Amino acid sequence: MKYKRILLTGVISLVTLLNSFLVLAVPDEIYLFRHSENLAGKNPDLSDAGKLRANHLVTLLKKYKKVHIYSSNYKRTLQSAKPLSEHFNEQISTYDARELPAFKDELLKLNGVVIVIGHSNTTPRLAALLSNETITPMSESEFSRYFLLSKSVNQNTNEYSVAEHKMNF
Repeated sequence: MKYKRILLTGVISLVTLLNSFLVLAVPDEIYLFRHSENLAGKNPDLSDAGKLRANHLVTLLKKYKKVHIYSSNYKRTLQSAKPLSEHFNEQISTYDARELPAFKDELLKLNGVVIVIGHSNTTPRLAALLSNETITPMSESEFSRYFLLSKSVNQNTNEYSVAEHKMNF
């Protein structure tokens, strides 16, 4: 009977520890990119310039050993994420760009580094949702601007500070 009680106490402690780990599991950094340059038409492929830019993303992020990669389910975003997927040997998870609040909640369950490839209208909105900051919209011709969201100084919140960057490419 004594051993059953010790075993039960151990199991309860392990479950509590795992639950607390999951509560604390939030990404250290989140990169938000707009897809690279694309051809014209409905659900177009990347242009040659877009393929070069997509390959350049690997150069920006190769310092990491492991990342989570997300893309909306369009050719241009999936093709923008493909070089990252191949470099890191990670699958691309798709998300519904029309459901950004739910996607935000999904992202906040991850840890490590997260990369999201989206669109000119959704990428700034997702940055605003994650940071609670006002983000300037992107124009249709803007492909080099991206956002790096870092965990806030107050580690007890799920808020991120956002920094805007331009790809030197």
